[in-house]
Amino acid sequence: MNIYHADIQIAAARYLGWMPDYIAVTDDDIAVSGWALSIWNEPAQLRFLINGADFDQVDRALASPDLLAPFAHIPHAVNSRFFCRHRRDGRPDLFADGFIRLNVTGPFGEHRLSYRTAWYLADPAREPDMPSPAQIERVIGTGNLQIFRLGGATIAKHVEQLLLERFDRSIGSFQAILDWGCGAGRLSRYLSLLSPSVTGIDIDADNVACCDRTLPGARFVHIDLMPPTPFADGAFDLVIGLSVLTHLDEPVQDAWLAELRRITRPGALLLLSVQGLAQMVFFDTPPTLNLEAHRRGILDTGANDQLQAVLDHPSYYRNVMHSPDYIMTRWSRWFDVLDIIPAMAGTQDLVLLRRRAD
Repeated sequence: MNIYHADIQIAAARYLGWMPDYIAVTDDDIAVSGWALSIWNEPAQLRFLINGADFDQVDRALASPDLLAPFAHIPHAVNSRFFCRHRRDGRPDLFADGFIRLNVTGPFGEHRLSYRTAWYLADPAREPDMPSPAQIERVIGTGNLQIFRLGGATIAKHVEQLLLERFDRSIGSFQAILDWGCGAGRLSRYLSLLSPSVTGIDIDADNVACCDRTLPGARFVHIDLMPPTPFADGAFDLVIGLSVLTHLDEPVQDAWLAELRRITRPGALLLLSVQGLAQMVFFDTPPTLNLEAHRRGILDTGANDQLQAVLDHPSYYRNVMHSPDYIMTRWSRWFDVLDIIPAMAGTQDLVLLRRRAD
């Protein structure tokens, strides 16, 4: 057994657990298919839930030979696919709060931390206009609309539940929320349903213009590649940055962390995502890269071409990995690093920070 491959696979199975790859919503029913892994539970013990209730129909332990290679060390990976269906007719609205919650759990069902493995989907009937496939691809590497929607809604709800769990605060209790690196509005479109005080910023002028046109519940500002931003000192009390620091080399990272400190007020919270073990499964990342990131602390593996069409500086946008120890020490120059939570931002880890008083 290769201990590094095993650690990567176990992280995905433990902290992510499962993933939908198809969701169909009609007036009559909701159908979901995907895969679900478990280290200790037998497949027959798993429960497939929608808003906390068991699905009407579940076909489990379906053949999944495609998952044997990425999850070779996980029991039953070769039979981990499923299909679920749930009736909508004659029942209360499953999107009563604007979202449905989908989850796979052990035999005892959900508990107060189960939100961490849940996937959320917003009501399609209430969705604002969508960006183009090309605009989406610049953000998530694919133009797949369902992945865009599912990821954005899930991360927004994870943030909402994390703030309640750790600080007993709703998103609506924050006075000014910054979506740093808003891209095509993957997160802002759902944060703006939870708070009227969302500002999105990005270096991609085309995507910022699209967000400004299609998402009237938030405001959007185009920014330069390097700070400063146009915001006053202490402008924000909550900052969320999805897959931004995963694309900045160390000098640029440090400049932006200093700027985030300037524009946040004492006690402000920041949630910034980074690559972690769980994500490495889906990109087939060689463990040698993670070993090198642990040795160096930060590892720049080269330029990323997703933004080449909209940036004049093709070397700016990078592919970057961080070690947890590096984050805990170097980022503490600007913030208190409270925690690194695996697989909380889609497949990425989420770093929880707090702005110290001056």
